[in-house]
Amino acid sequence: MPSSPTSATLSRVSPTDLALLVYLGAVWGAAFLFFRVASPEIGPLWTAEIRVAIAGLVLALVGGRSALAAARRQPAAFLIVGATFSAIPFSLLAFATLSLPASLASLLMATTPLFTAIVSAAWLRQRLAPSVVAGLGLGFGAVVFLLGGSPIEIGPATVVAVAAGLGAALSYAFAGTFVRRRLGDVAPLDLATGQLVAAAVILLPISLLSGIPPVPSPAAAGSLVTMGVVSTAIAWPVYFRILSRTTATAASSSTFLVPMFGIVWGGLILGEHVGPELLAGFGLVIVSLVLVLRLPVPRPAALRVSVGRLVSRSTAAIGAVLG
Repeated sequence: MPSSPTSATLSRVSPTDLALLVYLGAVWGAAFLFFRVASPEIGPLWTAEIRVAIAGLVLALVGGRSALAAARRQPAAFLIVGATFSAIPFSLLAFATLSLPASLASLLMATTPLFTAIVSAAWLRQRLAPSVVAGLGLGFGAVVFLLGGSPIEIGPATVVAVAAGLGAALSYAFAGTFVRRRLGDVAPLDLATGQLVAAAVILLPISLLSGIPPVPSPAAAGSLVTMGVVSTAIAWPVYFRILSRTTATAASSSTFLVPMFGIVWGGLILGEHVGPELLAGFGLVIVSLVLVLRLPVPRPAALRVSVGRLVSRSTAAIGAVLG
């Protein structure tokens, strides 16, 4: 089991963890494209169910015995995490993408650190440094800036879709705080495996009530498999590794990067509009991450060296998490 980090350790984010946060932003941003392709064909519930089932199966093959032992010790806690970290938010996001473009749906995820900071402050009694508060506000401002520059027709369906996206962000905030409080001593791979299997169990009877899904097209099937493996089976152990080493707010800050990648992937693959606000938004997000994660600002010479190291470390760290 991983040892509990000290408060001093929690206030720092290592270069490896920073690289992994960027990876999470990229693959979770891509998940909104997969939602946009699969959800209209087979429905939001089945999209969420198949995603967690594929991911849970992949991780069970890697470390299922250890995860089962961990889940047996705290079955109720794993069910809560499975519901709030996967079953509920994945279903809400799949529903939101029925009405919202992938780029706009991904923007709503950037509110997760704001909800997480509020929930953590109230539940874990974590005091927020002024720089963290400023970074959270700036990150949210970046989302508002990007949302304001994107064409969208406001109507009842849009309002409900936005509410679903914000509900998913709130669910993530509760789940991250709950894990820090109740399951902080569980290994990241065991935690990821257990909660995904629990989510699949929770969603299956609900999905069946919605009817049998049609056979997906090759594009939808490919989206489901890629989302299940890359954006879920690999991503969740990485996230829980970061969460075990930092605060819930710091770990959730990867969602500030999700809109950036969501807009990029949406423009490149789905042909969604990408305007000049993207570069400005990236700049705001980078500054917000520096403040939220309390990162030291490197000198230009050190920055050039660090970029190369981050790329190599991210690949090695992902392999270490799954190994």
